[in-house]
Amino acid sequence: MSLKLFLSDLHIGDGAANDDFVYDLELVRLLNQLKDVDEKYEIVIIGDGLEILEGESVRKIGLVNFDQICKSVNKDAVESIINRHKSVFEFLRSLARTNKIHYIVGNHDYYLLVNDELRKAFTDFMNSDNFEIIPHFYDEENGIFAQHGSQHDLMYSFTIGKNGDLIPPLGDYVTRYTMSSFEPMLKSVHLPTEIVRDYDNVRPTMDAVDWLEYINSVYKIPVDLVGEWVKSFLKIFNTQEFDKWIKSRFPRAYGFGEFFFRNSVFFQMGRKITRWGDEIQRFRGTNYLKSKAEKILNSSNMPQWKISEKDVAGYSKEVPQIDYSKLKVVLFGHNHLPGFYVIPTPQGARYYVNTGTWRPLVEKSRGKWGQLIFHKKTELNYAVIETNKGESIVETHLVSRVVLN
Repeated sequence: MSLKLFLSDLHIGDGAANDDFVYDLELVRLLNQLKDVDEKYEIVIIGDGLEILEGESVRKIGLVNFDQICKSVNKDAVESIINRHKSVFEFLRSLARTNKIHYIVGNHDYYLLVNDELRKAFTDFMNSDNFEIIPHFYDEENGIFAQHGSQHDLMYSFTIGKNGDLIPPLGDYVTRYTMSSFEPMLKSVHLPTEIVRDYDNVRPTMDAVDWLEYINSVYKIPVDLVGEWVKSFLKIFNTQEFDKWIKSRFPRAYGFGEFFFRNSVFFQMGRKITRWGDEIQRFRGTNYLKSKAEKILNSSNMPQWKISEKDVAGYSKEVPQIDYSKLKVVLFGHNHLPGFYVIPTPQGARYYVNTGTWRPLVEKSRGKWGQLIFHKKTELNYAVIETNKGESIVETHLVSRVVLN
């Protein structure tokens, strides 16, 4: 019998403003309990285990371009996280003496993949050959493939340019830009600290517009938060990073975008634009990671759906060699939306699992009289796959936690 634990998007940070990980005891308890089931169980962290992108080390470097940020982040980014959450990392290090730990890189810890000093700081601390930092995980024997999922997100995936050059994800720059411009403004209006932290946890992200209006109303803030948010994004549209990204992503529409995003007339349409985008997204009911998983799991019949170079761009130079006829389970993280889905294929039922997150979630709902309200909850999600005598059992676990006022 063998057991594998899959979890993602822990976002364990350095104690700075965007570090919401306060579940050290819960995580250590889970890791310890599984030893009673299988002493040699494996751990697969499906990306964003560490919160490096929104850490203080990255904030101090400032708004440099993507290549510079990748080179400039030093070992302090990892060491400060380890020191802040010693109980978790000391337990992981002790576990790695006997158990394999596969650490997949996501978009918030991407620098581990390309920065030697950063990666060395992490691997030196773990001090075990059982610990590896990888772009994806593939267990051919049991038909399991896991990838963070940012590779299939328009904003957070890399683009291969016409000349074969790699265009970095716009999402990385947007996150760093927001950290340096909009978030300081949000702190300056004297909101409670926990409310400021909630901004980064609104899901889906487009609901942040409604959340800002809600906060405006509840706290009677004399600042148009949505207007400031739109201003911040319009400034991003005038950067070289955005220019390079939109040229590579939408070359045919670039001329229109040049007029649209740089014309001040459209600032006044900012609220409507964001709302239209939100409504379109809801109407389509899209779950792009589930759609991608469906294609991957049906690739033995539709070869064009196999994982390609663009699906691993920026993360790996080699496309994973997968036996699609034997692939049974695909796991993603990234969008913080846990799920377990049965995927029909000509070979029978296959499965897609999203491992969710260990961050707080702020979600929109409606009150008794239809008024807009937001509620906050914490989800501690994970999945386990137990294999015994050639038979595998996939099990997902969801713990939801709320604080009663």
